[in-house]
Amino acid sequence: MQYKIIFLFVGALVGLIPESGPHLIFVTLFAQGLIPFSVFLTSSIVQDGHGMLPMLSYSFKDSIRLKIFNLVIGVSIGLILLAINF
Repeated sequence: MQYKIIFLFVGALVGLIPESGPHLIFVTLFAQGLIPFSVFLTSSIVQDGHGMLPMLSYSFKDSIRLKIFNLVIGVSIGLILLAINF
């Protein structure tokens, strides 16, 4: 499969959306064998689902910090796994 790294970053960016619906795209792609596990895991780590919505109403600044933390961790782990072809 070409463009694995692009899918990894797209998965991470889609994971920033505070809703679980867009993540289903990556679940379906992984289930069909179209994306590697590293892309799926990256998307899963960054995705908070609806759990982020209460945090957004409480503290927007803290929710942005949490999303950035999840993004850095998710992309880092995804790149490591992608480098070892997992």
